[in-house]
Amino acid sequence: MVKRMILTLGVLLSLTLAAHLALAQEMVTIPAEAYKEILKRLDTLQKRVEQLERERAGGQSLEARTKRMEKDIAEIYDTLDEVETKTLKDKINLGAELRTRVDFYRLRDYLDPNTQQKGDWVNDNYWSNRFRLNLEAKIRPNLLFHGRLAVYKNWADSDRITMYSDPNRAHVPDNTSLKLDRAYVDWIIPQAPVPLALTFGRHPSTEGPPFEFKENRVRQSTYPALLFDGEADGVVATIGLERYLGWKNAGFRIAYGKGYQSDDDFYIYLDDRRGLDDLNVLGLFFETELPSLPRSLLVLSWVKGWNFVDLPTNTQKNLGDMQIFGLHVQVPQLFSGLDVFFSWGLNKSDANGNWVNLSSVGLGNVGLLSTYGNKDRTGWAIYTGFRYTLPWARLNHPKIGFEYNHGSKYWFSFTQGSTEIYNKLASRGDVFDFYYIQPFNKNLFLRAGYTYINYDYSLSGWHIGEPQKTDQELTDFYLLLDCRF
Repeated sequence: MVKRMILTLGVLLSLTLAAHLALAQEMVTIPAEAYKEILKRLDTLQKRVEQLERERAGGQSLEARTKRMEKDIAEIYDTLDEVETKTLKDKINLGAELRTRVDFYRLRDYLDPNTQQKGDWVNDNYWSNRFRLNLEAKIRPNLLFHGRLAVYKNWADSDRITMYSDPNRAHVPDNTSLKLDRAYVDWIIPQAPVPLALTFGRHPSTEGPPFEFKENRVRQSTYPALLFDGEADGVVATIGLERYLGWKNAGFRIAYGKGYQSDDDFYIYLDDRRGLDDLNVLGLFFETELPSLPRSLLVLSWVKGWNFVDLPTNTQKNLGDMQIFGLHVQVPQLFSGLDVFFSWGLNKSDANGNWVNLSSVGLGNVGLLSTYGNKDRTGWAIYTGFRYTLPWARLNHPKIGFEYNHGSKYWFSFTQGSTEIYNKLASRGDVFDFYYIQPFNKNLFLRAGYTYINYDYSLSGWHIGEPQKTDQELTDFYLLLDCRF
């Protein structure tokens, strides 16, 4: 009976190994060294079976023999687990980020959406944590995967998020659930008539140039931040132009995505029965490195959105279309330690005459950048600044920076995914932003900053309604610790 039990266990182990190998053929490849190790373990198990037979004849207890068998089985499964873990790490590179931040901010002459009364709003102890998990994989030499998952939450926060939209799901504090910030594949198409790449998925469309200066990292996004800073799903075709123009890293991009997709609440694969059209977005981008300025960047942009929609209410309507034009230039190391940038944006609305009444949220009648949707509007914005690396080796070369941006009365762009608690690039007014970066090592740095926003007009960041004169102000002091590994 003991022999039968041992043989049964051996068969089960063989079947288990076969199943693991079968799955591996579909999912992963087991290294040769690990495969030899498994065979060695199975050979050891076979010898142990023979030894148990001899020990049985010698009268060794069944309990002792069973314990030894359990130990052998556990060792074999440990080997299989090690192989699977090693193979996963060989396929996907993992990285992580953790940021803890505290803000001390004050809003003056702020309109409370609950009471519809103006007053001051102060929070002198606002703490948050943000964790990110970065994933990269080289599937084939011309096929690359990039992903990022995020958890962003306020300390001890139990409130429900009431304003939620797709472009900022991973950039607004919420609960401890993972959000998909980005997940996309770059496919460099072989033997194409021109250098061509196709990118599809949830795009790297947040924290674009020049945010890498303030964030103390390499470039994170395809698009300049003043025009587009939000999570976005879509498809992008990139044509390499360096061989034709002679300019380093020159390229032309065509991007398509959706700012809003109207689907039925019960049948999510069908259009909404209220007859809303989707907000479709098309973008054209040309970028290049400027001659004689290494690692510099010039981006010319055009983005158009068709069929803008008002707020998610029961009376939703399409309000019209909007175009956004942009110019961005940045030059790292213009002089020793000095990085500079300049961005300009222009938006033009094409209202269709529709409007809705949003008195329930204190907005009254609203159309596209107007009250009744019967006027076309033009807005503009500039965004400029610098960062300087101090020559203090004992302090690991800290950095100081200053940024300024101004938006006009009708300024609007797609910047709903801001990393700050406020969307400064959407401001219709003036913004002054100072910061100091103290590196401790290559993985850890501290940033201290002060931001002052003087709003000239209301409804900053919104595409609806007629902006009104306002005296609102925001001041914010903050400290953050950022660790990346």
